Amino acid sequence: MHNKNNLHFILAKMAEAYPIGKANIAPGTLASLIALFIGYFILLKLGITLYVIFILAFIIFGFFLCEAHIKIYNKKDPSEVVIDEFGGQFIALLATIDTNNIYYITLSLFLSFVLFRFFDITKIGLIKKVEKLKGGYGIMADDILAGIFAFITQSAILTYFNQSLIIKSYIG
Repeated sequence: MHNKNNLHFILAKMAEAYPIGKANIAPGTLASLIALFIGYFILLKLGITLYVIFILAFIIFGFFLCEAHIKIYNKKDPSEVVIDEFGGQFIALLATIDTNNIYYITLSLFLSFVLFRFFDITKIGLIKKVEKLKGGYGIMADDILAGIFAFITQSAILTYFNQSLIIKSYIG
């Protein structure tokens, strides 16, 4: 049995975003939904530059959490680890529309969520390949890439409809 005061055990539970990762139904989807709201709030409060720095730090920290989980439970890619869904959804949020219209914001957030879950679940092409990386890299990499694919797809869709993205408002 594991010592529950052990730092690795605590980090492993953080990788599960405990108790989210222990949900009986769709823990990854639940984690993504929670990440959608948390991420959007952080994005609005920090602004795009600090939000991108936050994402990078979160991904690095997430890798260490996944490594701790592997060390404690000795599982390759356990479904209860959902910290990777948070990271991927945070990335997908970068394509959120820049508007004060709550209807368009809601649609944009919904699109971000659906696209991220689509790419995370289907694991199209390169996403499936990076999932096979060893350890925490594999756990995190497929969700990071799914987030990037969702970001690119949503950016293309919203740009087609001539909608300004938050990231473009800060950059351009």
